[in-house]
Amino acid sequence: DVVRAGNETVLRGRFADAAFFIQEDLKKPLADYLPRLATLVFQTKLGSMLDKTHRVEELVEDLLGMVPLKVEEAATLRRAAQLSKADLVTHMVVEMTSLQGIMGRYYARHAGEPEEVAEALFEYLLPRFPGDQMPKKPVALLLGIADRVDSLVGLFAAGLAPTGTKDPFAQRRTALGLIQLLITWELSLDLRQVMAAAARFQPIEVTEEHLAACLDFVVGRFQNLL
Repeated sequence: DVVRAGNETVLRGRFADAAFFIQEDLKKPLADYLPRLATLVFQTKLGSMLDKTHRVEELVEDLLGMVPLKVEEAATLRRAAQLSKADLVTHMVVEMTSLQGIMGRYYARHAGEPEEVAEALFEYLLPRFPGDQMPKKPVALLLGIADRVDSLVGLFAAGLAPTGTKDPFAQRRTALGLIQLLITWELSLDLRQVMAAAARFQPIEVTEEHLAACLDFVVGRFQNLL
């Protein structure tokens, strides 16, 4: 009884915190959080999360030329790309980063965004771990590819390729997620072309050597998966 009472007290406190965070977050629509992404550093050489968001927005335009979508799907993709990182600066996700995407979906719905946009904000992060579910819509698929390729190309250009057991930006998981998306969707996509497109939007120089190393890294993850 004493242990139970103690646990109940702690849980009530956590739920009260969560309720407060959500109430605060809902005071403004998800899109209004975008400017605050400028205060959140993605990587020193690669800029803020707002900078990364803009790069992903540019890259999805290139992907639309490689994997054509319906007009309404393309519009959904553009809006989802714009909002893809907005929930990172909400109280709830700052408190518990594993809720990224989950809170984005809820907050987008509350803000009146189309359901397809809300779903994409969650699905583009899939898969998050081995055995996780996969995105069901092509919009989330392309956004997930753009986000992952931007990260990989930028970090390799910044000299931050994983070495040994060091992988602070979880690039092995990022590359594996990229491969799993392509396999699950049986999508024929020239990764050299996608990486070259991503390189154009980076704030630092991306050499052919960087791109070759990045592609080799992804192929290595593919070989390990097989």
